[in-house]
Amino acid sequence: MERVLNEELMAILPQYVDNRGNCTKIYTVGLEPLILDKSIKTILRLIGKHYMIDLKELKKRYGALVSSPNLVPIPLSKRDVFIPFKTRVPMYKNDGAFGYINMRHIEKIREEKESTVVYLSNGVYIPCLCSLSTIDKHMRNGNIVSRCYEDRSIKIKEEEVVYNAKVIITR
Repeated sequence: MERVLNEELMAILPQYVDNRGNCTKIYTVGLEPLILDKSIKTILRLIGKHYMIDLKELKKRYGALVSSPNLVPIPLSKRDVFIPFKTRVPMYKNDGAFGYINMRHIEKIREEKESTVVYLSNGVYIPCLCSLSTIDKHMRNGNIVSRCYEDRSIKIKEEEVVYNAKVIITR
């Protein structure tokens, strides 16, 4: 999982896999698509831990901002905002229906026969069960979150770091 998170994430999608059940498919820039035997909820929790993000607090803060308590875009940075798309009909209770796609990697969105298709910058296409207007709303919410994202990392210039500790050696 650590290796995947060190790559640039493009999309995280729930997927049913024969003889494996409820899994998650992850697309990154540098790797082939990877299927993990964990639910999308678990994968999002692991990503939150990796980036030191409290997903519940994020949902509260940005949910109020976009007036959507449930389908909140997930910012991992100001550039990497993941927006929710309904990508499947769940077979069982607690199986996720929504995948998350990094806005930065969305090339185009097209309405086709029975679904809307999101094309990623690497040529992968993802069929969605949302209307074009719903996707447009999620994209606008992602833009709002991106503009309001607060970078909470601590930035220290190296030349400003001064250590004043004294070392006392007793024998």
